[in-house]
Amino acid sequence: MATDAGDSGHTLTIGITASFTEQPLIRPLRAALADAGVSAEVTTADYNQVHQTLLDPVGGLGTQPDRLLVLWRIEDVFEQALTTWLVKGGDASGLVDDVRQLGALVRTAAKASSCPLVVTVPPPPAPAWLDPLDTRTSVRTTVLHGNLVSAFLDGVADAPVTMVDLAALLHRRGVDGSYDVRNDLMYHQPFTSSFAKAFGSLLGEAVLSIGRPVPKVLAVDADNTLWGGILGEDGADGVQVGDSFPGNAYRALQHGLAYQAANGALLALLSKNNPEDMGELFATRADMALGAEDFAAQRVNWESKADNMQSVAQELNLGVDSFVFIDDNDVELDEVRQRVPGVDVVKVTDEPSEIATLTAGLTAFRFARVSDEDRQRTAMMQIEAGRREAAAEAPTHEEFLRSLGLEVHVFTPSDAQVPRVSQLINKTNQFNLTTIRRDEAAVSQLLASSDHRLYAAEVSDRFGGYGLVAVAIVDCAGDTWEIDTFLMSCRVLRRGVEDTVLQCICDDAAAAGANTVRGRYAPTAKNAQVATLYPDRGFVEIGEGRFEVTLPVSLGADHVRLLRDA
Repeated sequence: MATDAGDSGHTLTIGITASFTEQPLIRPLRAALADAGVSAEVTTADYNQVHQTLLDPVGGLGTQPDRLLVLWRIEDVFEQALTTWLVKGGDASGLVDDVRQLGALVRTAAKASSCPLVVTVPPPPAPAWLDPLDTRTSVRTTVLHGNLVSAFLDGVADAPVTMVDLAALLHRRGVDGSYDVRNDLMYHQPFTSSFAKAFGSLLGEAVLSIGRPVPKVLAVDADNTLWGGILGEDGADGVQVGDSFPGNAYRALQHGLAYQAANGALLALLSKNNPEDMGELFATRADMALGAEDFAAQRVNWESKADNMQSVAQELNLGVDSFVFIDDNDVELDEVRQRVPGVDVVKVTDEPSEIATLTAGLTAFRFARVSDEDRQRTAMMQIEAGRREAAAEAPTHEEFLRSLGLEVHVFTPSDAQVPRVSQLINKTNQFNLTTIRRDEAAVSQLLASSDHRLYAAEVSDRFGGYGLVAVAIVDCAGDTWEIDTFLMSCRVLRRGVEDTVLQCICDDAAAAGANTVRGRYAPTAKNAQVATLYPDRGFVEIGEGRFEVTLPVSLGADHVRLLRDA
């Protein structure tokens, strides 16, 4: 067991268990963390003790790490079974089962510990003695690798782990320049120094991504960004987009944006154009990869991009610090940079190859965990426009609420919903009483704790569903239940959801024999709107931002239909 000393001050303890010698990865890993202002102490398990370390991380590493990296290759962990299959052929089901069991072991370790896991997806096996271009073996090895990866992912299932695709990294950098056979034979170090540097840096990115929210909105210009040319001058038929060069570069960028939108990002169109011209383009250009319906918000006018971006942020009820702004105009980019600090700005060049690959460089999305709510986010935002219209037409807010037909489903989240719960915990700022951040591993541990209850709420109305939008974590080990975390998406603000969830907590506490429920408000720069949530509902302040109420209480909203799991 070896330890690489960390910097002075607070450090992040990172444990590594690997099926090969991981020493060349440590320096680039720590450098990637240091670039983000994070110092790290790296502790390693003995060589090729992956199974043993997963069964007992503290025993294998000599300490409890803050993060555990599990790095493995098929030819290291399952060398004999793989070699037998490569040489003699036959049934590989035993090897597949063994890999599935390793995935299940990762899943068990991830759920048993509050330590987040970063796990590699193994590359195709590449033994030095085998000709990689020998089709007698190469084709069936490709099929086997796919089966083994599927089996590993089946074993991991919904465990809260961050995946690093080692196969993809090898593919990108080229196999011939990535392996070092001599060092592998001598030191069990299979990779060249250049590949180890790239691998270690990618591991650093993965570690930094844990608990960090990804951007929510991609705000994009139109002219010379979504297409080549100026819509007002070239007309809908004249702008460049489609199958032919250079229009195919712009369509590639549109495909990249559509991919991000399908996986949770919101698209906002910010364009200095006439709305009629834009409508004509979307209606007539069948070679566009994006349609008007793909944008959660549009600002097609002659106003400042900075003003329009702030308007979109208000409409979507999101902070501008969650925006990425993509434009070809340096003046527009600089104005947004100055007037809307916190926005990440991305320049579109006039080089087609750079345009086509622009979205591939949006690395902040690289390790994002995507929930069902993420995939439906654009549709949800478009439905919200109907709710805003209904609210504007209703004589009073109370009549609007009664017209909605709100249903609130309060339940204990499942393992599969842990990523969404963690996502809400880490990105919700405004309606968040304590703003305690937790990664998926910590949420899973609380979910398994007998001393805690986790509450989640899904909301729907006559317009459609909002998805999973509220989370509460309650310490229930005693006569007084303590609300540790209480947060909610602002999309359901002032609709009675918070009262419904709070009522469920109080009802459950009373049923369990508790006589008091206590909550806390920890002020931040963004959560002032919930400063009086507890006293407004009859809780009495007992000092230091803490409030309590004697049970039973009646808080439920009459216009809400509550659904509870048995």
